[in-house]
Amino acid sequence: MADRGRLFLLIALFYLGWAKFLAPGTTIYLIDYGQRVLIIGLGWAALVAGCRPLLKPVAPALLITAFLGPALIIWLDGMTDPLAWRQALDTALFDDDSFPPIDNPTWEMFDIAVGLLLVAISEELVFRKMWTDWAKKTGQSEAVLYLWSSLVFGLIHLPQGLADTAVACFWGLLLIRLYRRGGDNLPLVIAVHYLVDIWYFT
Repeated sequence: MADRGRLFLLIALFYLGWAKFLAPGTTIYLIDYGQRVLIIGLGWAALVAGCRPLLKPVAPALLITAFLGPALIIWLDGMTDPLAWRQALDTALFDDDSFPPIDNPTWEMFDIAVGLLLVAISEELVFRKMWTDWAKKTGQSEAVLYLWSSLVFGLIHLPQGLADTAVACFWGLLLIRLYRRGGDNLPLVIAVHYLVDIWYFT
């Protein structure tokens, strides 16, 4: 399958994943796991290539960005979350859909350890690694790469509301910058994404 066709297929699978919010109760988690395993499987060759070598050297300045960038976005997100205008934005199109709480402690630990890792791997694989590979082959500028990969990444979060989608776009911009400035360092952005999600969801 051509790189562009595979990339667009995997992006389409992310958007088709919105249907999981129609599922009852915690079934949504099982659908999400399956969706992400499928995406990772279809992009497996790109994932393996992107993780070689697994431990790439990271410049001190980039490590600082990898720490301060998330800290700033998390702070701004937390500061604006209780505000009325943000609540209005998040319910402007439809109800603010989210994952229901998990009552089983073992399953909850599995979701933190494995479920969130599947989130980080699948999203970084598609929106940073595979999108960058396609952008390079088609001669896209860095500005176009940053803009469109971050926007399309942000929009997969639309069921969580307009404000949360905007926040996700900022996360996309930070992650693509870390990826590119790190020499297309896929393990770095997977690690940052995973740790950020642990912060948000625990």
